[in-house]
Amino acid sequence: MTGLPDAQPVPRRSGGRRAATALIIVIVVVGLLALVAWLVDGLVRGIAQDGVETAIEKKLPASVTADIDVRVGGGLFLPQAIAGRFDEVTVTAEDAEADGIPFDIVVTAHGVPVDENARIDEVSARVTGGEDAANALLVMGGADPDLSLGDGTLSYEQSTRFFGMSIGYTLVTEPVAHGDSISLEPVDVEVSTDFGSLDLTDLVTRLLDDEPVSICVASSLPEGISVDDIAVAPDALTLTLSAQDVPRNGPDFSSRGSCDAG
Repeated sequence: MTGLPDAQPVPRRSGGRRAATALIIVIVVVGLLALVAWLVDGLVRGIAQDGVETAIEKKLPASVTADIDVRVGGGLFLPQAIAGRFDEVTVTAEDAEADGIPFDIVVTAHGVPVDENARIDEVSARVTGGEDAANALLVMGGADPDLSLGDGTLSYEQSTRFFGMSIGYTLVTEPVAHGDSISLEPVDVEVSTDFGSLDLTDLVTRLLDDEPVSICVASSLPEGISVDDIAVAPDALTLTLSAQDVPRNGPDFSSRGSCDAG
């Protein structure tokens, strides 16, 4: 009598192998979700940045032309938007013009709220321009002589009278920022007269009494904006500005700051 064949063992899949396969699938799915989220975030960020650029350009005065570029930093866009505040927003305008005077400006804002009625924590700006921009930004008052750019210096021509003799001189100064004003501290005097090459530098220096000329810049800027630094090169002047607790819709350009007396 022939017996039944011996039962063969049924192979079973390893539980560890199944777990590894499931882990790989999860990793792939999470990776795809992250990629999609990143792409959506980038798309939304791009749309938002383009919208801000257009809004800023529409608010520019008629005398100002600028190609605005906006960049939202601080990590992913969507989590910041949901939280209602962006860590960092940078606005750049290169080759801008105001009344035909060219300049560049970079504005960086920290703590920018989504709510238009809220306020920005902190704003800093860097404005760069040539001699025309320097003379537009730094109005000396009175005769308001033209400023010339040097290596760390600003110079301008003036004249004085001594015993009926007219003495012309070029005053070379070093500019120093004081928040609401900029002082031009004399460092050298170049004298010219109609009587040849007379060395009257010491005389002019004594007449000036080495007193710096103070330029009130606050009166030309919206209230609350401070001038933190001024840097001068032969081809450009750069002002560094800052402000705290700035309205989300921008400073009040109709109001002007004032300089401390004395």
